Amino acid sequence: MLTAGPTCPTAAPLRVPPSSRRRVRVVLVLVLLVAAAWRLPGLDRVPPGLHQDEAVNAWNAYCLLTSGRDQTGTAWPVFHMRALGGYRSVLFAYCLIPFQAVGGINVWTSRLPAAIAGLVAILLLYWTGARLFGRGAGLAAAFLLALSPVHIQMSRYGNETTLTPLLALAPFAALVWAGLPPGDSDRRLSWKRSLVAGLLTGVCCYGYGAARLFVPIFLTACIVVTLSDWRGLLRAARRKAAVLSLCVGAGLLLGPLAYKHVTEPHIIGKRAQATWVWDAGDPVGVRLAKVAHRYAQHFHPRYLFVEGDADEAVWLVPVGLLPACTLPALIAGLAYAVPRVRRSAACRVLLVGVLLYPVADAFNRHVSLHNQRTSAGLWLLFLLAGVGVSAVARFLIHRRLWVSTAAAATAFFALLASEQMQFTRAYFYSRAAKPTVYYGTHQDLLAACDWLRPRLDAVDTVLCFADGPVLGYTPWVVTLVALQHDPRQWFSEPRVLDESGTWDRYVRFGKFWFVRPDERRQRLAELAAGSRRQRVVSLLRPDEPLPCAPAHIVRDPLGQPAVIICDCELGGALR
Repeated sequence: MLTAGPTCPTAAPLRVPPSSRRRVRVVLVLVLLVAAAWRLPGLDRVPPGLHQDEAVNAWNAYCLLTSGRDQTGTAWPVFHMRALGGYRSVLFAYCLIPFQAVGGINVWTSRLPAAIAGLVAILLLYWTGARLFGRGAGLAAAFLLALSPVHIQMSRYGNETTLTPLLALAPFAALVWAGLPPGDSDRRLSWKRSLVAGLLTGVCCYGYGAARLFVPIFLTACIVVTLSDWRGLLRAARRKAAVLSLCVGAGLLLGPLAYKHVTEPHIIGKRAQATWVWDAGDPVGVRLAKVAHRYAQHFHPRYLFVEGDADEAVWLVPVGLLPACTLPALIAGLAYAVPRVRRSAACRVLLVGVLLYPVADAFNRHVSLHNQRTSAGLWLLFLLAGVGVSAVARFLIHRRLWVSTAAAATAFFALLASEQMQFTRAYFYSRAAKPTVYYGTHQDLLAACDWLRPRLDAVDTVLCFADGPVLGYTPWVVTLVALQHDPRQWFSEPRVLDESGTWDRYVRFGKFWFVRPDERRQRLAELAAGSRRQRVVSLLRPDEPLPCAPAHIVRDPLGQPAVIICDCELGGALR
């Protein structure tokens, strides 16, 4: 019979010798050091460039830091902020503020909170796994998450989505910490801890929409599968107070958020409504079928272990959601947990969590299945794998099958090392040269901004392209971050916003104009006919006509022109 440590949350915690606890701490520190080695170095270079989703979070945070208003002028928003044509959560922007206060607005400070959140998630996964399934399971789960290619990429990406694994795990860990089911019900419950758990649950729901959807569904399912334990809590006044404190803490923050979703669905849910997996004319039955089909796709081996998310501007593709070496660990985890469902609340919660892991990505379309939405349940898959690794190890060691133990460990680590080396080589070295990645992360525009920065004060007008050659997103917000634009200047200078398309396009702010080729020709003609002499810098695509000889050419990794920069003087005596 496979064993992985405690199988029932009502059992008394195991007494571990001090020497064993010290060894566990040493191993945990090593796991965190390994995790940090893949998440912290070179954050400003890997991933290359700056994605517009990263830039808009950084810019809004910088506006809040310097002026107390987001980019639209809203003072300290709570429920949502305007960004790229939609409305997104504000939690990540607030997380950026202390880092920008120390290091300013740049690529590194935009990504550092994600890296730290990734490390905290690994530590919290160990703690949760150790409390429910034993230290071995916790260490194995933390180690696998530390080397997860998907989690490494999320931890190096400065977007609101990167907090999702932590935001989805933290409320559950808080329940266990408070002694609430499926935690250790023998411990003395504290209404203070329960209140903190409730408040933390509410705070986490103010993050990315995937966490906002996953957390209530998963916690509700946890209560359902441990209902008898919750009923037991209500038989004593002290325990009733703990449950009441949990509800009050969660309700204080979730209530206003739910109210906004009911009264302002066209604002707070604008992005989600634009990407429903169903079509507007579909009947209810067809909509349910499409949701069920997308949900089921998340359990297909090709998505889990081979293909993953196909958005190449964000992810290394094709890379599965999980390393292939976790497949036998997941099978072993199921073999351990399924037979114990009836007597172990922890096993019931784990299995229902694995079944629910893709729920946040079941309702919206994407170019493929969406890793960022799915990541809300990512930690549950690694916890199941950690339980499987621990169970197999204990089974082999208990029976003194030393040769089999050594062979299994060697095969597992060899496969893990092979996958890790392939990922490291591709993600950290060769990925940046791909055209989709180069243009999708605005490396061309960043290089042009590097040339422009020392000359900007002497320039009167900058005409920049409005769209990218790979992604049709506007580059205005990347320029704001790259040039470290002053938000106080942003609020005082002329601005022109075009909201006619899917994405917000600032046609102008200050001396910058983001215009399409026909608009640029018209603007150049107006400047040439003006009475005032002006220095005009144009950032052009290679296929556009040049107003004067190039001053600088930005080349892509293949050596082809990506941006041609012209520096001209127009108007006045030159007419």
